[in-house]
Amino acid sequence: MSHSSDSPALIGAHGVELGLTLFTTLIGVVVMFGSVEQGIGWGDSGPEPGYFPFYIGLLLSAASVGNGVLTVVRWHALSVSFVSRHAFRQVLSVFIPFALFVGAMPITGLYIASTCFIAWFMWRDRVRPQPYGKWMIASVSLGAVLASYLIFALWFKVPLDAGPLGEWLALAGRQFK
Repeated sequence: MSHSSDSPALIGAHGVELGLTLFTTLIGVVVMFGSVEQGIGWGDSGPEPGYFPFYIGLLLSAASVGNGVLTVVRWHALSVSFVSRHAFRQVLSVFIPFALFVGAMPITGLYIASTCFIAWFMWRDRVRPQPYGKWMIASVSLGAVLASYLIFALWFKVPLDAGPLGEWLALAGRQFK
């Protein structure tokens, strides 16, 4: 279901094309300046260390400037929305929980962060006509994490970062031995 006609443009294609052109041009320029410091000439034993990177940076910058020129030439044809507000909200509805998941892993460990991540998406699911129940959410999110623990940590002997929970389980395991 497309909402692009219902939702106003958040970012136009002009801005994205020109922004990407500027970004890739700057990357090429940085590569070229770094290459000049390494030497871009041809020495007695062949090319100096910056020779090939310099020309790659030059090609990247030239291609980027060419894309910038094409953007200006096709200005009228690019008068479309790159992303609508509705589509951007949908992207953020996945990106923000994912970023929180990745940020939480060093603090909570993989297992707790994964349990919360799976439970969040099951609880927020709006596609199904009937939402998941609390017991189903708990069973699936905890079951998936338990399966990961059994498969990786116990069977394959590949420890995943369990964070504080893993330290507690390790201490508890030593006390029962």
